[in-house]
Amino acid sequence: MSNSEKMASEKVETASSVHHEHVDAVKTVHTDGTVDLVDTHAIGGDLDEMPKGYFRSLNFIGTVIAVCTGSICAYLGWVLPANTLALINQDIGPSPNLGWVGTVWILGSAIGFLLVGRLSDIFGRKWMVIGTTVLSIVGNIVGATAKSVETLIAANACNGVAAAGQLSFGIVLGELVPNKQRGPIVTLVFLSSFPFAVFGPIIARKFIDNTAQGWRWSYYLGIIFGAITIILYQFLYHPPTYSQLHVNGKTKWQAFKELDFVGIFLFIAGNVLFLVGLSWGGTVYPWTSAHVLGTIIVGILTLVGFGLYEQYLCKTTPLMPPRLFKDIGYVALVLAAAIAAMVYYSMTVVWPTLISTVYTPDVIQVGWDSSVVGGGVLLGQLFGGFAISYLPRVKWQCIICAVLATAFVGAIAALQSDTKPFVIAMGVLGCFVVGWIDNIIFPGVTLVIEPQDIGLATGVLGSIRALGGAVAQAIYVSILTNKATEYIPKYVVPAATGAGLPASSLPKLFEGITLGNFTAVPSITPQVIAATGIAVRDAYITTFRYVFYATIPFGVLLIISCCFIPDMDKYLHNNVAKRLQHMGKMDGQANVAGAEKV
Repeated sequence: MSNSEKMASEKVETASSVHHEHVDAVKTVHTDGTVDLVDTHAIGGDLDEMPKGYFRSLNFIGTVIAVCTGSICAYLGWVLPANTLALINQDIGPSPNLGWVGTVWILGSAIGFLLVGRLSDIFGRKWMVIGTTVLSIVGNIVGATAKSVETLIAANACNGVAAAGQLSFGIVLGELVPNKQRGPIVTLVFLSSFPFAVFGPIIARKFIDNTAQGWRWSYYLGIIFGAITIILYQFLYHPPTYSQLHVNGKTKWQAFKELDFVGIFLFIAGNVLFLVGLSWGGTVYPWTSAHVLGTIIVGILTLVGFGLYEQYLCKTTPLMPPRLFKDIGYVALVLAAAIAAMVYYSMTVVWPTLISTVYTPDVIQVGWDSSVVGGGVLLGQLFGGFAISYLPRVKWQCIICAVLATAFVGAIAALQSDTKPFVIAMGVLGCFVVGWIDNIIFPGVTLVIEPQDIGLATGVLGSIRALGGAVAQAIYVSILTNKATEYIPKYVVPAATGAGLPASSLPKLFEGITLGNFTAVPSITPQVIAATGIAVRDAYITTFRYVFYATIPFGVLLIISCCFIPDMDKYLHNNVAKRLQHMGKMDGQANVAGAEKV
């Protein structure tokens, strides 16, 4: 039975009090229990009944291009700057707040995904995606003109929230294509971001080396692509309107007044406190300090309070309906996505540092070697997006990929100074299988939940996944920092003194290691510098082993989560959830099977 059949238990004719027109509508029931009447002109119906040439129309193709350029904006506003933060800090810093550039992006996206998904289900998609794209242009303008790291933090706060709309292509395109093609269409969007997702690190470094404006070009391109995206969305993207999604329902103002503002406040406050506490731990304050523990604990309690409020006290439209989590298959998909992100973040967070400290200090080569992460993930996403539609037994695909991800990423703990090819190979393979899982899950959550709630389903996934990534980042950075602090002195002191450096020069030597300049170190010699370099490298090798050991428990949890992922075969039919409007002769009424006119 198609989604339209399941949701179309009743077809009614309604009369508009203003225009006195009859509108055929279908009764839909949302996850939170809300009942709506949806105009049948907004429903796609079966693929065979779609207008001829619909998927080759200017509006549909323009919408696909808009989604692709929007996703590119998200990469330009984050991937490129994130890979050159140290170099940006040299230009407009130094600042002790550099770490906040990444933290606020994760925070913004964690909050934004749920809000964008939920609100777009209620009010419609168009102005949500246009609004987030406008916000990204504002963020990129602020970033391009930044004179301080603190201004860059403000830019990334905007870009993080904006990315929630720009990366919600599973919602925008997922409801416009047949269920069976949701995986491939998401894959197309991922593929469009190939240059920046894969080669973003090297492109960012080339901007710095070869242009007068340097790193600011990352933001300039974001402005350009953002403008293109807005134009395409404005003139070619015409999803169902609010009045079509709520025939004879509440006005927009009534719907706005009934939003779950208490839930929104608790959700935002909990996320802010929790992520701020994580970002402070081990950097601004010790992990055991009152600042860190107090902020994290209050954040967790606030998020728990949010869940309890949604379950027992919310009397309006809940932001995150608890009923959503009664679907074990959906919960398994969300958990698998979050834990896969935790495994993947071990690569994104520490990979550039691993390459630069163990294998090469050359900035450009580090950029090329860092492309391993994006390239491996994208390759896996290409396979996963088609595998969900055309290969059977999705659950077993995910279980096998989870086992391989745990093995490949964990195997990097065996790194040595002369094993760079092995490390690169394990990195590519680990990212590949994580990408495969990702692009089964992204379209998968839109399949297991009814089409009227795919924004909510995808928003919850995005927010929880971002939180999982933030936790992983804090864990990996903490391990890296603490173990490096322990092992660098342990390796360097005997190596430097054994090469002839007086013990009295050791404090200056450690300052030189931090600055990358040994000219101020008394009694320094080429032999001491060489011995120190080898010792620092060996200290980092030992340090990174602990980082990759830490991925193994996450991998085990990923395997367990994948065991509960549902197979998708029964969802992979040719039903189209929604159709674009203002299509001229292609506008029509869906033939909703099973509907009953009353």
